[in-house]
Amino acid sequence: MSNLKWLEDWYESYCDDEWEHTHSLKIESIDTPGWRVTIPLLETELEDKPLQEIIIDRDDNDWVRCWIKDGYFEGAGGLRNLEEMIQIFKEWAEG
Repeated sequence: MSNLKWLEDWYESYCDDEWEHTHSLKIESIDTPGWRVTIPLLETELEDKPLQEIIIDRDDNDWVRCWIKDGYFEGAGGLRNLEEMIQIFKEWAEG
């Protein structure tokens, strides 16, 4: 299963006609250029799970940062690192 399909399934598992109205998952482009991922953890089994900030710097275009802030898993990375951020979230969520 692809990481994106896994993320779709994870998000869908919490959609109950209420949760999704206040807990939006976002994938957006940033001007670095690159990607930002915001995944809601509030009212999930991951809400209180700790994550040590992840910092990966390979070069100016190949980088990833992941952290938790205010009940959200946050990720940012280079243009080719979107899949990697979702993989990091998946491994953390399943670990």
